[in-house]
Amino acid sequence: MRRRVLTVLSAAVAIGLVGAVPAQAADTRISGANRFETAALVSAAFDGSEFAPVYLATGENFPDALAASAAAGADQSRVLLTSRYSVPQATWDELQGLGTRSVYVIGGTTSVSAEVETELERRGYSVLRLEGANRYGTAVQTARILFDDPDTAFLATGQNFPDALAGAAAAGSLGAPILLVGRDTVPAEVRDAFTEQFLPLRPSRFFVLGGEGAISPAVIDQIRALGFQNASFERLGGNTRYATAVAVGQRFFPGNDTAVLAVGDNYPDALAAGPFAAEIDAPLLLTQVGSTPVETAVELERRRPDNVVFVGAARP
Repeated sequence: MRRRVLTVLSAAVAIGLVGAVPAQAADTRISGANRFETAALVSAAFDGSEFAPVYLATGENFPDALAASAAAGADQSRVLLTSRYSVPQATWDELQGLGTRSVYVIGGTTSVSAEVETELERRGYSVLRLEGANRYGTAVQTARILFDDPDTAFLATGQNFPDALAGAAAAGSLGAPILLVGRDTVPAEVRDAFTEQFLPLRPSRFFVLGGEGAISPAVIDQIRALGFQNASFERLGGNTRYATAVAVGQRFFPGNDTAVLAVGDNYPDALAAGPFAAEIDAPLLLTQVGSTPVETAVELERRRPDNVVFVGAARP
């Protein structure tokens, strides 16, 4: 049973009241000096499986990392961040504090170098790299290797990160992968995964993240034509990334106990926050540094959550 209330706080976690949310909320902030420390503190702050493989993604660019958050959420595990050529000390410290000896490296060597993989192995970790020729292929490989014939998949644009990150908590809670598509086309890597004879992906239900400006109806038509005429497609989106996150939260996390907020105009904090939100059965809403977008503020007022957890710089 997922915990509904955050109970584990490190010395680096600050607690305070934020006027942009209901006054009765007990607000918590999980934030380190940088994105690597923040991800490590998020990992330390929830009761996922300490023996599950850790997902290691780049903290320097978003494309290859997009599939990591949903996969970690489905595994009741966490995402830690690395630089391309070296693992930050905060990440090493958190890895060593966990019981796992397995690490999934997300993305190719242009995201996480072979030197990082070698150092992990030298320190006794079993490493599995999940990579494709591009961001679309990496998401496909993650789905095929880590998800056992999923009946549900989420579709998000691969051209930007907010929709995929907003959907990560929901996808993780359902044990469903996130696949990346273009605005008007289904990439060849995704087409192949849907149609090849050996272990194809054949979900019967799709959730489309974002409005038609992010994923047009043409993409749904193309997927139907690949043999998914009987599949269901449900769009969860709004005119902005903040509205999309609200729509996802309303669809999958109707309870009002806790809400998790992360910055929507940068990706690392939300990447780490996704599996955390899935674990505590809370929506991942997006905000801005220093202010709360109107869509998020209205949703917080509607929910009036008992707890609001701000991850990273996400504190209006």
